[in-house]
Amino acid sequence: MPMTTRRRPLAAVLAGLTALTTMAALCGAQASAVDAGEAARTGAGEASTLTRTTVFTRGEGGYHTFRIPSLVESPDGTLLAFAEAKVTDPDDWGDMDIVLKRSTDGGATWGPIQVLVDDGPNKWSNTVAVVDHVRGRVVVNTYRYDGDAVGEDFECGRASVGAFTIYSDDDGATWSQPVDITAQINPGNWRMFSAGPGHGIQLTQGEHAGRLVIPGRHSYVRPGQECTDLTGAGGHALLSDDGGQTWQVGAVDEQGIEDVRPSEIAVVELADGRLYFNARDQGNTPGQRVDAISSDGGETLDEPYDAVNGIVTSKVEGSVTRLPATRTSRRDRVVLSVPNHPTSREKLTLFSSFDDGETWTPSYEVYDGPSAYSDLAVLDAGHGRRDIGVLYESGERLYPGDPDQTYHHDITFVRVPERRLDLRTPPPAVTPDAAGDNDALISGVPKIVPGTFGKGLSLAGDFAELPHNDDLSFGSEPFTAAAWFRTDYLANNQAILYAHSRTGPRWWIQVEPNNGNVIRAQLSTDQGSTRTLTAPGDFVDDAWHHVALVRDVDGVALYVDGALAATGASIGTGSVSAGARTGIRVGARVDGIHAQFVGGVDEVWLFDTALNAEQVADLAATNSVQGATPVTHLPMTRITR
Repeated sequence: MPMTTRRRPLAAVLAGLTALTTMAALCGAQASAVDAGEAARTGAGEASTLTRTTVFTRGEGGYHTFRIPSLVESPDGTLLAFAEAKVTDPDDWGDMDIVLKRSTDGGATWGPIQVLVDDGPNKWSNTVAVVDHVRGRVVVNTYRYDGDAVGEDFECGRASVGAFTIYSDDDGATWSQPVDITAQINPGNWRMFSAGPGHGIQLTQGEHAGRLVIPGRHSYVRPGQECTDLTGAGGHALLSDDGGQTWQVGAVDEQGIEDVRPSEIAVVELADGRLYFNARDQGNTPGQRVDAISSDGGETLDEPYDAVNGIVTSKVEGSVTRLPATRTSRRDRVVLSVPNHPTSREKLTLFSSFDDGETWTPSYEVYDGPSAYSDLAVLDAGHGRRDIGVLYESGERLYPGDPDQTYHHDITFVRVPERRLDLRTPPPAVTPDAAGDNDALISGVPKIVPGTFGKGLSLAGDFAELPHNDDLSFGSEPFTAAAWFRTDYLANNQAILYAHSRTGPRWWIQVEPNNGNVIRAQLSTDQGSTRTLTAPGDFVDDAWHHVALVRDVDGVALYVDGALAATGASIGTGSVSAGARTGIRVGARVDGIHAQFVGGVDEVWLFDTALNAEQVADLAATNSVQGATPVTHLPMTRITR
């Protein structure tokens, strides 16, 4: 079988990051599967045929949180939805069970929770289900971790990982006891290892037809090492030629470099029988996805994992499946599900590739709110039609009083008809920039309300996002950021403006009920310098307040209601935007729908110069400035498409 060259120069991928980020924001997405915009485009009758159901929800069955979905269709057509059930909290470690729900009506309704594995306080996770259509069996690969251990314990050999399989011969109604396969697959120097998560595949072509393939990741130590390090991260494939009774390790990728670290791997069989692997990258590739090809049934990789073209997402798991060409759908399509945002777990989107993963385009936005891990299955929709079944982590934008992440509040199922993948992409909703071309994308459904100078926006988990570009990347230069806000929401600290990153170079302004209702601002640079400014007072009082953050050569300043409230020493020559993957948000942090602002926001101004005290006072009093030209001015008076 001919080998396809897939190596792509990393420099070329880096050069396209800004363009890809912009494309993802502007192109990414048909309206979500249940919104009115979609009904208008496709007809109310067609929109109403979609099935969207909550499968697992936080607090159900005595569990705190459900995460890490896996979806397969059993031999008789029953849908099987697997998840990790976390007993006490949503953290990655601790007491977790493996649970299942079944649907016999195509996902419209789901049966009760079935607990497949419960080992007291220990953790079971990273479930991968695969259907053996030859034997009529569903095989599940899952992993056991000591409940009182954490990641470092495993990486340093103080605790060990166990790999197990269970199976069902009656479409998920009953299950076998776990069988330990650790000795079959761990060559001895793997420390932390796991499958998928998601689903595995059974090969249908060539000399290996019938083989079960489960992708996975591992960390490894070299001779003389006690603990794994950043370069000791690899990917692998588990293979079974006897229906899951025995397993062997096939392809292994251990490049030993920090730039490419495959993790949370998915696999699909291509039209010509090759296997396409697509993985989360824990390294430094611009899009945070890597991929590889196997031409021998998963026994070896044609070339090592490398950066994916056309995808820019956050560090998160994704799923792949394939829609084979038919008489009515003549193009062979590979489908990938990942959040369509470079830093945030939100906007879960189906991407399509018509060239076996070489290039990708966004096709359908499943959900524009908080969303993360997902799994896909191709489902028969009758009359020669097909659906993509999507099982995904999701949540509302705001749960008042709930401090836990919103993106994994629920696990939801939706059927997306294949034809939806080819619908025209509607223009995004924006609030216009009155000073230039930096319109802010709108996420959610904020309301237009009376503002300080005309109208403003009312946010409650909604936000506006300015693009990542040179205009708004202030680097090491002076700048001013200002806005009006109004809130009486006391449940959490709230981001008014938040730029670029949660942990790297950044700047932000927040109102903080958790810290006495003060206003706080912070600037951090790529040289490690940080300045935090606090304006004391009670600003959670349902009154409009003006806030401005100024960086100048000789210091930083925070103004409230036109008056100087706090100052700090110079932050030096470091950049507040170096390495930025995203722009500036109004009403939320950039790493997700967190620190949600709840209230009114109006008149956002950004200058690439440091305003003086008189200019800031004029801006607060008159909504105008003499002697300075804004880079961006968002009046927040309207939302357009």
